[in-house]
Amino acid sequence: MSTHPVPPVTAPSAKRTPPIAISLLALAATCTPYEVNAVDFDLTNPDFEARLDTTVRYNSGWRTSGREKGLVNTNTDEGNYLFDKGDQVLSRLDIYSEFDLSYQGRYGARLSAAGWYDSNFPDKGESDPRFASQASYPNNRYSGYIDRYYQGPSAEFMDAFVWGNFNLGSTNLNLKAGRFAWLPGEFVFGNGGSVSYSMAPNDGMKSDLSPGASAKETALPIEQIGGIWQLTPQWSLMTQYTLEFRPSRISEGGTFFQVADVALEGPPRVNSLIRRRDAHEGDNGDIAVGLKWQPDWADGDSFGLWYRRFDDKTASWNTQTVITGLAGPIPTSGYARAVYAKDIELYGLTYNTLLDAWTVGAELNYRKNMPLLSTGSYLALGGAPEPDLEGARGNTLHALLSGIMTINKSPLFDSGALALQLDYTRLQSVTSNKARFNGRDSDVAGRCQDHEVLRGCATRDAMSLSSSFTPTWQQVFPSVDLSMPIVALYGIDGNAAAVGAGTLPEKSWLLRVGGRAEWLLGTHKHQFDLSYTTRDGMKDKLPGASTNSYSGLANLRDRDYVIFTYQTAF
Repeated sequence: MSTHPVPPVTAPSAKRTPPIAISLLALAATCTPYEVNAVDFDLTNPDFEARLDTTVRYNSGWRTSGREKGLVNTNTDEGNYLFDKGDQVLSRLDIYSEFDLSYQGRYGARLSAAGWYDSNFPDKGESDPRFASQASYPNNRYSGYIDRYYQGPSAEFMDAFVWGNFNLGSTNLNLKAGRFAWLPGEFVFGNGGSVSYSMAPNDGMKSDLSPGASAKETALPIEQIGGIWQLTPQWSLMTQYTLEFRPSRISEGGTFFQVADVALEGPPRVNSLIRRRDAHEGDNGDIAVGLKWQPDWADGDSFGLWYRRFDDKTASWNTQTVITGLAGPIPTSGYARAVYAKDIELYGLTYNTLLDAWTVGAELNYRKNMPLLSTGSYLALGGAPEPDLEGARGNTLHALLSGIMTINKSPLFDSGALALQLDYTRLQSVTSNKARFNGRDSDVAGRCQDHEVLRGCATRDAMSLSSSFTPTWQQVFPSVDLSMPIVALYGIDGNAAAVGAGTLPEKSWLLRVGGRAEWLLGTHKHQFDLSYTTRDGMKDKLPGASTNSYSGLANLRDRDYVIFTYQTAF
């Protein structure tokens, strides 16, 4: 699928709607249920069509739980101290506009932009008084990066591309060139285990700050050339070549939705001695080739085969620290930087089908030279050369199974939508920098020999489950539908060795329960959401320790929050 669809090439005939199309329709009904009322421009030439879509969203949120002392230390105090229980954590307005122009339905262009402003976000951060001298922002004054993306007002262009459909003999070719996001695959939640992993940068920051943002707002466009060539009614070829590198965004250190004070682009230092340098980023030149087969005998099912070579858009090492001076065991100078792994290879298979009332998708992919969880600081003393940048690397196996079902009227609700995704990953081997690997396969004796998940170490296998269920009641009041979106995530086993694998650590969980009202007023739909989010995970004492250790989402167990959202489109 593409997060920014253009008029498609001629589709093969099928006996029923392809399963992936049903998946997308059901997911859209679950995640972005408001209507879009575009502005269509009346052009004098009937060959041209132009339209403008604009979405407006307002989010207001409050922290509902008090601070837990065990979760506060010199590396995690700033995000936790920023807001107290009962404080407003969000008052953010987002605007997203999309302009489309087409000629005869065969050629066109697209331009989109996003703007935001949070009147509640403070100019300065907060620290535990015990650790104020070690704040990642000098004097707790936020950096320009934080001011722009958290407070604003600010804006940025998103999509900027042209497209065309071309008849080549008996085949059809769709080409796109410019900045856009493309995420094929069978995932319905995160794509960490998908063939599309790191095909486009992800704006996790916006996902946290603007609940309700659609996939086209959180998949960051990247400059590239992409094509889908319909060779026959059964076979199609898909290609990608990138012309720039853009990193994914995450919630930044010292803000409410982030645990680590020093992540990622915002904080200018690790402490009073260790400053942050520019990231070691990837390059352009990612390639992807996919072959899709939809045989007549499969009755709409499809099979996919993929090869990709790419640089990771997720930082494999958020804060790699290099020590350049020591006074005994105490660092006296050094620097830190984010590192993005290069030259990953992926070989993948995809499949989708219908099983009774379920739309089912499955993926399996093998990755070579994948970045692995890494640990420790590099020592570069006395003019020693800069260390290897990318930490531990290895070969990993990834699989996901997804399903979506639409439920008809029942005694309890008028309709409903259920979505599930099971993610699994396995470490096959550590191929380089084993001393940096944060797992049992490290060549450092004694590392991660027990309580691996609680220590934050990698395990050989990891698995987690994501789910959502949305029952709906129609016309409860005149022109008003009510629904109750419920999202639950759970880490079933282990802690993924591969960075960005998309699985929660074992026993980590998230629960979000909300109510939604959709009010159709004239031609516009107004959507109101109120949701409560709570998280937790593994908490226990390690052998010989006097205090608890926390794993995964347990680090956010004291940051429950309630968010009210209003959005409409025109």
